[in-house]
Amino acid sequence: MTRAAVKPTLAHSWTLENWPSDVFPNDTERARYVVRMHKAELLAAGAIARVGRQLVFFGANYQRWMETKRADVPNFKIAPNRQAAA
Repeated sequence: MTRAAVKPTLAHSWTLENWPSDVFPNDTERARYVVRMHKAELLAAGAIARVGRQLVFFGANYQRWMETKRADVPNFKIAPNRQAAA
């Protein structure tokens, strides 16, 4: 008997200040960096919106945006002498 793959679902939405610990990049500080580096892409994907003074992330659209990043993996090089983060 085989099990059907279950795709995990994210929360419907969350703010940058309340970043879920189980969603990459796992904390608010790292999420700020991701937003700075990919703001245009996140906006185009419909993954973020500004509501008042807060940035709100939409779970389904953020997940779809993350899935588009899989295409970059084959070209990702890790230096053999790179030190692991402590």
